[in-house]
Amino acid sequence: MDLHWIAGVAVLLILVAISAYREALESDGTMRIGAFKRERPVPREADQAMERV
Repeated sequence: MDLHWIAGVAVLLILVAISAYREALESDGTMRIGAFKRERPVPREADQAMERV
């Protein structure tokens, strides 16, 4: 088997793996970096919410 065929198949497998990885990142929000940055409410807003209860 020619080395060009082996290299071509290896590149194709790498591209498929990268594509699957990117699709998994887009579909799973917990893996995104932005998901780890949770916005915390301003203390005044939390106090007002407690007063309403």
